[in-house]
Amino acid sequence: MNSYCNSILATIVYYDIFDFPLTMVEIHKYLINPGRLFRDPVLETISLSQVAESLEGLVADGLVDSKNGFYFLSDRESLCELRTERKKIAAQKWKKFLRTAKWFQTVPYLRAVLASGSLAINNTTPESDFDVLTVAKSGRLYICRIFLCLITSFFRARRTRYEKTAPDKFCFNHYITDGNMNIKHESLYNAQTYANLKPVLVNNEIFSRFYAENIWLNKYIYNFDFKVQPQKICEVEPFKFIAKFLEFILNSKAGDWIEIFAKKYQQKRIKENPATYESGGRVVFNDNELEFHPQSFEAFAIDKYNKKLKQLGIITYLEEKDSGLTRG
Repeated sequence: MNSYCNSILATIVYYDIFDFPLTMVEIHKYLINPGRLFRDPVLETISLSQVAESLEGLVADGLVDSKNGFYFLSDRESLCELRTERKKIAAQKWKKFLRTAKWFQTVPYLRAVLASGSLAINNTTPESDFDVLTVAKSGRLYICRIFLCLITSFFRARRTRYEKTAPDKFCFNHYITDGNMNIKHESLYNAQTYANLKPVLVNNEIFSRFYAENIWLNKYIYNFDFKVQPQKICEVEPFKFIAKFLEFILNSKAGDWIEIFAKKYQQKRIKENPATYESGGRVVFNDNELEFHPQSFEAFAIDKYNKKLKQLGIITYLEEKDSGLTRG
């Protein structure tokens, strides 16, 4: 089996963990870098036609099956119908997401809203919430967070730490600032997550810079290109004026004091929360990043991926590891 086939099979294996069959184009787009599997990396471009040829071989060997344009591991044909059903659920969730997200245009210092997780790939269940990666203006991270929490709380659409499940509620689990958008927590799991981000409220300059500052994604995803079709909110000029007016007021000594107070208050609450110190996750809180994943799916996904590759007889050059989660 050549390196193309192994990379293709590894990509299908990874998304199988999420019960998500892939199209040929998606396999090409999210192809796991052959350099993760073999010591001698593949240097040339892997074309869509090469992916198609390798898929034919995998199907002939009985390792992969195909139906309705989807590719999946053998005996996982049921995933095709599941993906169709989840896409329908996601379509309804996107309507709810965008209905509330348009109000984010009133939030001062908010520079980008990017949908993440299951919604980003239209793989939602009825219980799914809305995972969001947020970009705030450097130096105003904590003020931005306050306003986002106020708006979503007003619409009863904010997930709180006390809710085990929160269908159709916003989970602001990751904030970064426009002054430093590099994410240091590298892993296959995070690379695939960030590669699938869907821009909702963001300008092209911020979107391009995010991927330029996180070029490490290509260490994990061979053909990655950040050009995606955004889920655009309806722009409301009065809302944008409110945000600019609030920034005008808060670009002052008073705004500096509010940011300092908001930072101290929010960090105090984070430190006092027992979930901050749970093993198997990560909580980050500083001037440039807020991340709230106290119980991450990452370790489970990486472990299952490694075990499935070994089961299929693929001995990798690099065994995948998590991005540095808290140990017990």
